[in-house]
Amino acid sequence: MAVHPDLTSMLRESLPEYLYVANYCIGFTKDEEWPSQGCLGYPAAGLLFSILDTIGSYLRGQLSVKVDEKDTPIRNDGCDHFYILNSEYYGQSLPRKTIESLYKKFRSILLHNAALAPEVGLTKGGGSEPFPFEHGRQWVDLLAFLEISRRAVETFLARADSIVPGSIQAKNIRSKR
Repeated sequence: MAVHPDLTSMLRESLPEYLYVANYCIGFTKDEEWPSQGCLGYPAAGLLFSILDTIGSYLRGQLSVKVDEKDTPIRNDGCDHFYILNSEYYGQSLPRKTIESLYKKFRSILLHNAALAPEVGLTKGGGSEPFPFEHGRQWVDLLAFLEISRRAVETFLARADSIVPGSIQAKNIRSKR
């Protein structure tokens, strides 16, 4: 943790830290003292969704992506940030319905209420699909989500000097003084 000369410098520290801790949480194995077995899935998912939301927020007003075969700009706060999933950063081609579900049923409830919607779940499956729909449920595969998040952060940070300083999000943060 350091004092940074600018927002881009801070993101170069914070996003890799989020990835590191998410990786730690996914690799952690709970023992019998925990109420359930597995990894630390909730904090891992929270961090990965925060990374996704962060990258989308800095690209608001700067990027359009294909959603349901239409050019869709990242215009607003909230769910619009998740359109970044269908960009080169995350490499997905998800329908709008799935993107909205990920925002509403995972990210928002998880980060604001420490819970998930009833019809969704987290898995450490390790498959290639980060957001599989199986057995009538939307899932988040934490290992696959971590992998695409690593690539997204790497791509974003490589371009951060040209994205962050003039972004809507940077202007919003500067106005918080």
